Amino acid sequence: MSRSDLCSMAHIIDPKNIISVTLSDEIQTPGQIRLFLIHFQIDQFIRLRSLNLVKVNFKDFNQFQKHIIKCQLTTLSITLCDYYQKDPTALISSLISHNNLRKFEYIGNYNILHKIRWPTQCRLIHVIIGHYNFNVLCSTIVHLPYLQTLVVKDIFSVTPVVTVDRYDGFPQLSHLTSLSLNMSCNILMADIESVLSFLPTLTHLQLMSEDRLLDTRLFNGSCWENFIQAKLPLLSKFEFCFIRITITDPDCITVESVIASFRTPFWLEIKRWILKCHYEYDKYYPKYHLYSIPIIRDNFDYPGQRSMIRHSASNTTDNDAALIVNAHRLTVDLSQIMGQAIPDKANATMPYLFPNVTELKIVINETWSASLVKHLYKIITLWNLETLWLDFQCERMSTVNLSIEMNTLLKLASNIRSIKISCNKSERMKMVTFNAICLKLPHHIKRLDTDIIHVADAKTLLKHAQHLKSVTFRTIDPWHFVHEIDLWLWQMKINTVYQVDAIRLRHYDDFEPNNVIHLWLGKTDNQQSNISQSHKRIKRY
Repeated sequence: MSRSDLCSMAHIIDPKNIISVTLSDEIQTPGQIRLFLIHFQIDQFIRLRSLNLVKVNFKDFNQFQKHIIKCQLTTLSITLCDYYQKDPTALISSLISHNNLRKFEYIGNYNILHKIRWPTQCRLIHVIIGHYNFNVLCSTIVHLPYLQTLVVKDIFSVTPVVTVDRYDGFPQLSHLTSLSLNMSCNILMADIESVLSFLPTLTHLQLMSEDRLLDTRLFNGSCWENFIQAKLPLLSKFEFCFIRITITDPDCITVESVIASFRTPFWLEIKRWILKCHYEYDKYYPKYHLYSIPIIRDNFDYPGQRSMIRHSASNTTDNDAALIVNAHRLTVDLSQIMGQAIPDKANATMPYLFPNVTELKIVINETWSASLVKHLYKIITLWNLETLWLDFQCERMSTVNLSIEMNTLLKLASNIRSIKISCNKSERMKMVTFNAICLKLPHHIKRLDTDIIHVADAKTLLKHAQHLKSVTFRTIDPWHFVHEIDLWLWQMKINTVYQVDAIRLRHYDDFEPNNVIHLWLGKTDNQQSNISQSHKRIKRY
């Protein structure tokens, strides 16, 4: 929504009725938290139970903290901004000691969590942590006697040698039922056993690895079977994804040798856990993937990953069944998805389905297939899409009518609110996409990020697509661009609240600058027009 809507809402909404508030200072909504505090008195939200602050700075966070202590907040989610300089340890420690708080999410500097003083008998039930050290995981759980669900989005470090004896003396923790760990570091089976051995009541376990793993025990079904039967008797849902590089494989494991250990009655009859292993060829790092079905991924490259699969096998007899991928971000390479053959014919009939994708990136090389929308309709739930990124890697398009194809796609994906267009420095494609897409966006599109060469084109776009609330231009000369747009808005006498960020970045691959200008647009009344001056910024990086 526009900033002017927030002003109107302040007059028609009774804060005493509000039980949940989510505010974000991300690039699509810069300054939203401060603007909220200008229009609303946070002390009036006496029934507030849930608060989510995204990219919040210290000053605003401190202002909310004073009110949180007074209200009966049950859910608190905090994502600190990247330039958060002050130490918020004291603030967070006071917040989690709140007697009513049951769910807490923190994304920010991981060192803060190590310094937090967990209150005696902390009553938190659900905790989500952005970054954490594996070695302090168990001690943290001990301080949370009521904890039932723990999610760590990035385990970034682990002591090289960890054994169960390291936690000798720790009590059996009978409260935690769900544990999810996303690991971006190499980890051993002994590391995992050292923590899970103290969690006998787990019913749900998720282990996702983004790094290559060296311990073959992680790929051995018998090892997992023996451990789960001995230490995790209540486990009913086990989700995992492990990767192993073959050039570092002294044991010479194969797809069949891995999958055979998971074809026992324990996996197939007692637990009924389906999993798959495939060998993925890469010239530099050929590797094995072992994962549970459905596949759990935040990001998925399709069919880039699929095209490199040389051999694949499941622990069930139905090896060609469709694979459900629970990913939120999906990348589709158009040249591969519409025509590239898969070397292993057994996998050619094995489709992937993506029912939960909200962000879709389409890489276009040379041609835009007329059957693309039809194919996407088969594998993606299009009405779930919220963000679309079109990455044109070509110099020119084929004879396909791009505006008609885009119109068809956006009609089926009517919940898309944000579109990004990049043209790989092609001046021709910048003009093609400007006329075929940018000037023909339907009204449900509120945010646009695109390459714009000329200021005149930017003015035409802003004048034509008045339904846009946020526009990001990528141009060669940002300083001239900013000056001309600023002058034009003033000459047009349009009362518009906007923010301009001219960001100069250097890419390590080509050392050429990438200049970004961001405008947040929204019509206001004369009284609000003064806010535009206080929110206008120019940044140089």
